[in-house]
Amino acid sequence: MKTDIYRQLQRHLDKMPVPFPETESGVEISLLKHLFDEEEARIALQLSALPEPLDRIHRRLKEEEISREYLKSRLDGLFNKGAILAVPHPKKGRMYSKLPLAIGIFEHQVNRITKELAEDFFKYEDEGFGESFLKAKTKQMRTIPVNITVNPEFLVGSYNNARAMIEKSTGPFAVMNCVCRQAKGKMGETCKQTDILETCFTMGKSAWFMMDKGVARELTKEEMIGLVSRAEKEGMVLQPANNQDPGFLCCCCGCCCGVLTAAKKYPNPGEFLQTNFYAKIDSEKCTACGECMEICQMDALVAVNNHIEVVQEKCIGCGNCLNVCEFEAISLERKVKVEVLPKDSKEMYKRMIIERYGLLGALKIKGKVALGRKF
Repeated sequence: MKTDIYRQLQRHLDKMPVPFPETESGVEISLLKHLFDEEEARIALQLSALPEPLDRIHRRLKEEEISREYLKSRLDGLFNKGAILAVPHPKKGRMYSKLPLAIGIFEHQVNRITKELAEDFFKYEDEGFGESFLKAKTKQMRTIPVNITVNPEFLVGSYNNARAMIEKSTGPFAVMNCVCRQAKGKMGETCKQTDILETCFTMGKSAWFMMDKGVARELTKEEMIGLVSRAEKEGMVLQPANNQDPGFLCCCCGCCCGVLTAAKKYPNPGEFLQTNFYAKIDSEKCTACGECMEICQMDALVAVNNHIEVVQEKCIGCGNCLNVCEFEAISLERKVKVEVLPKDSKEMYKRMIIERYGLLGALKIKGKVALGRKF
C-alpha cells in the first residue's frame, strides 16, 4: 500500500535535529494538513535541512514536469505562510529548506495562527512532540536569570546576562508578538501572567529576517532593554537561543509558553530545561509571605512550616523569586556542572545531529550534503 504523502512528509521532517515523531492519534498529520496541500507536501519532500538553490531542488522534481518558475512560486508560497525557510544568497538567489516544527514552523505562524492549528499543536505537544523536544541533550533554548544581583564570577561573558547580551550585539533589534500567547488566545485561554504580547525579541541577522517578513518591528538598543525590563517586572522567564551568539530572546510565561508548559507536565522540569542556576532560600530570613510563590512560573516553591522551600527538581534558575523577595532570603546559586554553550546556532545543531545519529551517522549526513543530496 502506498504510504500517504503526509506520512512521508512527517518521516522526512522527523530526520531533522529536532524530531517530528509519529503519534498513535495521528495528530501530526492533521497539523501538517493545516500547512501543506498535497502538492506542497510532495514539493517539501524534496527539501533538505540546509538551504539549497532552486535549481538543485528542481532537478529532484524533474519527472513530475514542474517548471522552474512554477516550483519557485510554490516554494515562495510555502515560505510566506511559514511552512518552510527561504534565505537570500548573493549569487544563488533565494535558497530553500525544510523547517523543524519548533523552533521553526510554529514560531513562523505568528500573527497568522488559527484556532485549529493551535489546538493541534498543543495536542501534538502532549502526545509526543513535547517529550522528544525536551529530552534532547542539547537544547535550542536555555534559561538565564532576570535582572538581579548575581556574583560576577557567575556571569561568564555575556551568556547569562540579558543586558550584556543586548549591549554586545551590533543590532539591529526587533520585537514580535508571542505566538504561544496568540495560540492560547485563539483557544480561548487568557494568559495569567501578562497582557503584553510583544515579548519575543530578535537581534542581528534574525532581526533583519523577521522585519523583512513583516512580523517584527525595529527597536533601538535602549528600547529593547526597556521592553525586556518591563517583561521582567511582569515575572517573565528569559529564554535566549542556546549558543554564545543568540539571535533571539524570548520572555516566557508558565501558562502559555510551549516549552515551559511541556516541561511542567513532568515532576522534574528543571532537568529538562537548560539552566546554570538554581534558587536557594534562607529559612531564617524567610517570612513565608508567599510573594515568591506567586511569581514562580514553574510551581517550584512550597510552604513548609514557617518558611518557603525550593523544589530543586522544578527550579529552572530564572531568578524571578529574587526580584520580589523584600527580605533578601533568596539567593541564586550556580550549579556544580555548568553546560558549555555552543559557539553559534550552526554548532548547536551540529551537536544535536551527533547526539541523535552518532558520529558515524553525522558523517554520513555530511557526505550526503557534500554530494548535493537531501537529508
